[in-house]
Amino acid sequence: MNKHTLFQGALVAALATSAIVIVPSAQATEKFSDVDYTKEYGVAVKDLAGRGIIKGYADGTFKPFANVTRGQASKILAGLLGLDTKNVQDPKFTDVKPSDEYYGAIAVLANQGIISGFADGRFGVNQAITREQLARMLTSAYQLEMAEADQTLPFTDIVKYSDAYYAVAPLFENHITKGITPTTFGVQETVNRSQLALFIHRIEAVQAKRAIQTFTARELNSTNIDAYSTNNLTPDGEHEFFRILRTNYDVKIEALREGSGYFMLVGYNIDNEGNYAIVDMQKYKIDVTKVDGKLQMNCQPTDEITPGSALFLEQDFGFDPKNIQLTTADGHAVSDKVFSYKPYKFDGWEEETIPKGGNYVLMLSQAGDYIATLSDNNGHSTRVGIHAESDGYELYTTSAIEKNSAFIPKSEIGFKVKDFKIEQYTGAMHDHKIVDVELSEDGVTVKKVGQGNAIFSVRLNGENGEKLYVHGMIHEVTGITAMNYELVTQEQMENASFN
Repeated sequence: MNKHTLFQGALVAALATSAIVIVPSAQATEKFSDVDYTKEYGVAVKDLAGRGIIKGYADGTFKPFANVTRGQASKILAGLLGLDTKNVQDPKFTDVKPSDEYYGAIAVLANQGIISGFADGRFGVNQAITREQLARMLTSAYQLEMAEADQTLPFTDIVKYSDAYYAVAPLFENHITKGITPTTFGVQETVNRSQLALFIHRIEAVQAKRAIQTFTARELNSTNIDAYSTNNLTPDGEHEFFRILRTNYDVKIEALREGSGYFMLVGYNIDNEGNYAIVDMQKYKIDVTKVDGKLQMNCQPTDEITPGSALFLEQDFGFDPKNIQLTTADGHAVSDKVFSYKPYKFDGWEEETIPKGGNYVLMLSQAGDYIATLSDNNGHSTRVGIHAESDGYELYTTSAIEKNSAFIPKSEIGFKVKDFKIEQYTGAMHDHKIVDVELSEDGVTVKKVGQGNAIFSVRLNGENGEKLYVHGMIHEVTGITAMNYELVTQEQMENASFN
């Protein structure tokens, strides 16, 4: 669902035309004879009336317990958000005409995906708005989201994970609603004028505390905008320190906690056939700090590339790959300013799931083709081909641990092999053989004999009719070949039960 911009800054008296009830003789007094100013709603009414946001009646009353219609609520919300109610597309509601008082407000909110009508095509313009309906409008309009995804509400009339849950939970979490009782939200109860004043007053207080920066599609010379980030977690890896709020026309970055990271803005156009065309991309560095107890955010364009990583595990090498020599594909040594190599900590993993032995991470800050020679202190070494490629945001790496052949012992096969048959599969696209097989008394050796990537299968036939299949893959990175395989029995082949 599309959402629109958040209201930022003070609401000005010019919004008086969006008052809760629009009557020619409205009384713009701060004191109403029927308002109890010792109550929370009275404080809200006094503040909003004093700023010209709401008005009362000519007789000096506010009528705090009169219902608010869906049309009235739409006009108020469109005014609060500062939306253009003139240049709109007709939402085609059967009970709302362009000449109607609330048409522009209803149309722009519908255009932005903030409101919707009923299944019969009506909007229900003169129908009293319910608390659930208003909750959906506010949550959508102000792009409020739960900080905790699995929040439990105290309201027995709201089913967890229902539409009402996702509409009400952010309001409850931000103290914008308290429910009509401690355990009842009042989903189908109507909203009166005092309650609406409370909603507005509370949501303004929340907005004043939010640290948000807005980016528009126009800034990227495009008609649409999006954003993404892959490194917006706090050091504990448990929480985001900022979040991205999207519409088709703008993107908002909201600070949640202190931290530093990056995000990418993408401007794009969509033609009449639905084809996407990227117009511009810009990476930003974001720093969120806390000053005097309030979050502050700084977003600046940057050309920095987020480093790419490659994990090297002892279980994959058969030895502890604690040492590294890194060269370019043509053999030149790589400066340690371009890479780092250190033990990798599986933070947050259960102890039993952490791979045993020495585990390391190679961090690269520059795209290119590399060859890493990994070794221990006991004479073992292996080469790894690494390709690092940038999308303008971060580096992505692919790697291949050098292995040109695989020996499968007779004890693992389970029978003496009489002969074999090779199927190259994707390798068949080549005009030469990719793998070959050698039989010996001790077992079978599958070895690479040609260039190129391929998926292959070797059927091993036993002297007594036994069959075993070697399913494997060969791929090359920076001239280094890796070979991986698994053994599959005839029964597994027939039942298709192997992975």
